Amino acid sequence: MNIRRAMLALILAAAFPAAAYSAGGPDPDPGPQAAESPYDLGRARTKEGNWVLAASLFRKAVKKDEKSFKALNMLGYSLRQMGRLPEAIQAYDRALAINPNFGQALEYRGIAHLKAGNREAALRDHQSLVRLGSPLAADLKEAIDRAAAN
Repeated sequence: MNIRRAMLALILAAAFPAAAYSAGGPDPDPGPQAAESPYDLGRARTKEGNWVLAASLFRKAVKKDEKSFKALNMLGYSLRQMGRLPEAIQAYDRALAINPNFGQALEYRGIAHLKAGNREAALRDHQSLVRLGSPLAADLKEAIDRAAAN
């Protein structure tokens, strides 16, 4: 009887090798990991302050998905950090054309307008944030007030 069970176990183990893994054996190799998206890679580059590479990656993300308002927003952010204000504002405009209620793009565009010396445009973005009830309105207002004091 024991020999029969042992033979049956050997036959089953040979026929169903996956069963060995489910019984607590080592995990099979999961294979290559999916590559991070250009957007995710760009976010990582912004955290490092590598604005040129970040902008390049966000451009690639936008090329892949022209409706990616988040990638357009981060492209604007990277360009703003490089002092390329007209291009940054254009990227924010494109993001807001896709999602007019995207508070982060409104705040960032307002800051870009301030840096470009256009306080009125920054105030308009602030008012849009107020209408949305966004907490980012307070941050932009603080930046506007700081700029006025200097």
